[in-house]
Amino acid sequence: MRKISERLALAGLAATALGVIVAVFAWLFPVGQQAIPAPTASTDASATTSAATSPDATQGGSPATTRVEYLSALPAHAGAGNLTDLPRELREIDGFEHAIMIKCPSNQSNDKVSKVSYQLFGRFDTFQATVRPHFDSQPDARMHVEVLVGERTRDGGLAWDVGGGQYQATAEQPGSLDAVVEGIQELEIQVQCQLPDGVAILVDAALYE
Repeated sequence: MRKISERLALAGLAATALGVIVAVFAWLFPVGQQAIPAPTASTDASATTSAATSPDATQGGSPATTRVEYLSALPAHAGAGNLTDLPRELREIDGFEHAIMIKCPSNQSNDKVSKVSYQLFGRFDTFQATVRPHFDSQPDARMHVEVLVGERTRDGGLAWDVGGGQYQATAEQPGSLDAVVEGIQELEIQVQCQLPDGVAILVDAALYE
């Protein structure tokens, strides 16, 4: 009888312990509640990359662009008769798509300078071109090309000033021609040539805002 009593006592203790374990388990993991998995490292990295490469996050919108206006696409305000075509021997060569060509004056007493002007209306900041002289009889002949800028005065007229010049360019060594045209109403290009059979080729003559 004593052994039976001891076995019953042990069984009671085991049942009590099992009940305690079940109660603790039920408290830690209640029915209907699911554990939320923590975000993985790859998920965080993906979110960070998206934010860093977003245009709004990195640039704050689209970058500003500079507007370019080629003189070849603008009508001449005066002196259109001094514009001419690209010399025949250069027409198959790339790089003259946006060039303007101003023929040399006859160098007679009343024709020493060829002029072509364009109205800017104060819309642009700078003018840039590359001067490439072309002469039929003497390829290394010289020419002077100047840019005059006309600023509107109070009385409605124009006050002219030299904005830039190129005096050393040759067919073999073209030269740059630059001028500041901020606030300028009108731009005039003047060409003087050593020989009358030449053409002043202004490559990529353009206005920039």
